[in-house]
Amino acid sequence: MRKNILMLFLITFIPSLSLACSVCYGANSNDELSQGLNMAIIALIGVTGTVLGGIISFVIFLNKRQKQINKELKGF
Repeated sequence: MRKNILMLFLITFIPSLSLACSVCYGANSNDELSQGLNMAIIALIGVTGTVLGGIISFVIFLNKRQKQINKELKGF
């Protein structure tokens, strides 16, 4: 609780602590740091998208498999 109050106090009274990073804030886009951060953001989005795509496809597979098993069981 004290940590939350301290963070709220610091962000409220020293707003420069809560400024965005150089990519979001509008730094020179040709800077090496900005290019590195952009590549890191793209990599993280790619990994996240791949994992979420795998989870979604697995859920679709399970749904199709359940429907197939239900059809087979109705035949008995």
